Amino acid sequence: MKKASLAMTKRKNSMPKTIIVSDLDGTLLDSSSYSFAAAQPALEVIRAREIPLVLCSSKTRTEIEGYRQRLNNRHPFITENGGGIFIPRGYFPEPVKAEAFDGYWLIRLGTPYAEIRRRFIGLREQLGVKVRGFADMTEEEVAALTGLSRDEAKLSKQRDFDEPFVFDGAPDERFLQAIEASGLSWTEGRIFHITGRHDKGRAVNLLKSLYEQQFGTVTSVALGDSLNDLQMLQAVDHPVLVRHEDGSHDARIAIPNLLKTQLPGPAGWNETVLQLLSGNSAGPLSEIFNAALAAVDPYRAVLKSVQVRDGSLCVGDTNYDLDSFERIAVVGAGKATARMALAIEGLLGKRISAGLIVAKHGHTVPLAIIGQVEAAHPVPDGSGEAGTKRILKMVQAADEKTLVICLLSGGASALLVAPVDGVTLQDKQEVTGLLLKAGASIGELNAVRKHLSAVKGGRLARAAYPAQVVTLLLSDVIGDRLDVIASGPTAPDGSTFADALAVIAKYGLREKMPPRVMAHLEQGAGGQVPETVKNGDRCLDRTRNVIVGAIGLALDAAAEKSRQLGLPVKIISAELQGEARAAAHFLAQAARRELSEMIVGERCCLLCGGETTVTVTGSGKGGRNQELALAFALEIEGLEGMSLLSAGTDGSDGPTDAAGAWVDGSTVARARRLGIDPSLHLENNDSYPFFQRLDDLSGTQNHLITGPTGTNVMDMQLLLLEKRGATQPLS
Repeated sequence: MKKASLAMTKRKNSMPKTIIVSDLDGTLLDSSSYSFAAAQPALEVIRAREIPLVLCSSKTRTEIEGYRQRLNNRHPFITENGGGIFIPRGYFPEPVKAEAFDGYWLIRLGTPYAEIRRRFIGLREQLGVKVRGFADMTEEEVAALTGLSRDEAKLSKQRDFDEPFVFDGAPDERFLQAIEASGLSWTEGRIFHITGRHDKGRAVNLLKSLYEQQFGTVTSVALGDSLNDLQMLQAVDHPVLVRHEDGSHDARIAIPNLLKTQLPGPAGWNETVLQLLSGNSAGPLSEIFNAALAAVDPYRAVLKSVQVRDGSLCVGDTNYDLDSFERIAVVGAGKATARMALAIEGLLGKRISAGLIVAKHGHTVPLAIIGQVEAAHPVPDGSGEAGTKRILKMVQAADEKTLVICLLSGGASALLVAPVDGVTLQDKQEVTGLLLKAGASIGELNAVRKHLSAVKGGRLARAAYPAQVVTLLLSDVIGDRLDVIASGPTAPDGSTFADALAVIAKYGLREKMPPRVMAHLEQGAGGQVPETVKNGDRCLDRTRNVIVGAIGLALDAAAEKSRQLGLPVKIISAELQGEARAAAHFLAQAARRELSEMIVGERCCLLCGGETTVTVTGSGKGGRNQELALAFALEIEGLEGMSLLSAGTDGSDGPTDAAGAWVDGSTVARARRLGIDPSLHLENNDSYPFFQRLDDLSGTQNHLITGPTGTNVMDMQLLLLEKRGATQPLS
C-alpha cells in the first residue's frame, strides 16, 4: 500500500486534472476498419500533457488490452459496458472493494457471465425467439458480423459480464421486455448486449471519484456514438456525441450541454478533443469552422452526388449502366481523395476491378480495395512520380468496356506527377519551388506544370481514351475552374506553352529555371511539341467532370452555424486572393467599416474564403494563413471587439503542423510583453515560430492544430465582431 501511494503521489504532481473517457467502436475507432489513425493529433496532445485517457467499451478485457498496447495507454479501463473497472496495480492506492486480478485492481460491477448466459438461454427457449449470442456463433461468424479479424473475434468471445446478441430478423420487443422483467438490462450499440444492472455511467462515476480523491476537482470529458454510451455521457462535465459515418448522430441521445462532432468517427473525436483542450481561445469561431469542414467532408460530398440505383451509377443527371462495363478502375490524387475513395468503395465494392490513389503523407484512410501511395506536397517527390506512373499504366490499359472513375482534390497538382520526356522530377521540383517562393498564384503555377506533365491539362483523359471517364472533384481553386483544379487532368486546358513562358518571365525566373524545362517550353511554343488537350478533342466526348464540393458549400454551412449561434452573418467573398498581408489589410478595413455601423452590444460574423499567396523574402517558417493572421493582428493592434481565425480547410498551412491561427486586438501587446516582436517575425516570414512562442509563454492557444481534416476546399477567414466602444478610423 505504501508503495502504491508513493507512486500516485509522484503522478499527482505531473498529471493534469482533466480526464477523458472514450468509447471505442465508431468513436475512437473507425466503424469499418477499427483504425484510430485520424485521431493521432489529439492523441499526441493527450500523451504530451499526460491526460488520463480511460477506454470504456463493450469490448472485453483482452480486446481492450490490445488497443491499450497500440495506443501506449497505461490508464484504467472499463470493459463490457461498465461490467468491470481494471486499474493497473500502483496507479491508485488500493480501491475499496477491489480485488487483485492479473496485475490489476478489479472492481466488479457486472453480473457474472455464466449467469447472464443461463438467463439468456432460458428467455430464448421460453419465448421461442430467434436470437443468437456470441457463444452460439463460431469465430468466423463473429468476424463476419463485426468486421473483426478471426483472432480479434476469438478475443471478443471471451466475455466476463455481458453477452452480445443479434435477432434473426427485426428486434423482438417481447424478448427485450423479458430481459428487463428478469432483473437484467440490455443496451444497443452496433449490436445488442444483455447485461446485469450495470452501465458505463456507474463505472465512470466510480472511477471519477478515485481521481477526485487524488487530485481534488477534475474536469471530465466523455465521447461516445450510440445509445449504450448514454449513461457515460450523462456522468461527465463535457459529453460529446460522435457523428456516424453516414453523417447522422444518434437521435436518441439528447442531454444538456451535449457537444456533437461535425466529422465522423475518429476524425470527429480528434476535432472535438483538440477543440476542448485548446482552451476555447477562438470561441465560436472554432465551432463555425468545424461546421464548414463537416459540410465539405469528401465522403459525404461523394455520397450526396453519386448513388447506385437499379444497376446504374448515377452521377448528377448522368447514369452509367454498370452491367455494360467489363472493368471499373478507380484512380486519383489529392489531400482529400482517400475519403472520396472510401465512399466509392462503399458504393461499388467488389465491382471495382482495380484502383490506386496518391495522397499526401498523413492523409490516407484504411481502404479495402483501392490502393494508396503516400507522397510529398507541395513539392513533388519520387513516391508521387512512381504512383502516377502506375495510374497511367492502369488507364492506358482501359478500353471502351472500361469505366474509369477519377477522384481529384486539392494537392493533386503536386501529387499526380509524371514529367514529360526530357524533363526530370528534379526539374519539376525546382520549378515548383521557384514559383512558390516567388508568390505565383495557383493558376500561374498550374499553367507551367501542365506543360511539363504527361497527365495534367487533359492528358489523363487522353491516356484513358476510349474508356468512359467520370471525374469527381473537390474544388480547391477560386471560381471552381475545371482546368485549374488539380491542373485539369481530365479537362480541356485553356493555357498554352506561351502562357507558361509568360508566367516565368513575369517573376523574372527565366535564368533560374532548369535548362531542360526552358528548352521544352520553348519547343512547345514553337509548335514542335503537342499542346495540352483543348476543347473539341475526341477524348472529351467520353469524359464527364462533376464538382462534388467547393468553398461555397463550406461558407454556406459556416453562415448557417453562425446564425444558429445567434450571430448575424455576412459572406464578404469566396475569392480572396493576392498577398496574405494585403488580404489582412483588406479584412481589417472591412471589419472596421462593419464595426462603425454597429451599435454597442451588437455582434456579427464576417466570412471569407479563397487562397492567398506569400512572396517569401525572409528565412522564417510559416504558411499563408498564419502570415495573414499575424499581419491582421498588427493591423488591429489595440482594438477591442475584433478577432479572426484564418485556417486551411485541409488542416495544414505551409510546411507546418498548424492549420492556421487565431488573433484579436490584444495579440500584439501580449506578444511584446513576453519579449516577442511581431513585426520582426512578419518581416522574416516567420509566423509559425511567432504563434508557437506566444502559446508556450502565455498559455493561450492562438495556433489552430487540427491534423489532416480529410478535406480541402482552400482557406477560410472568420471574423467575430462585437461593438464595445470606439474603433480607430479607416486609414
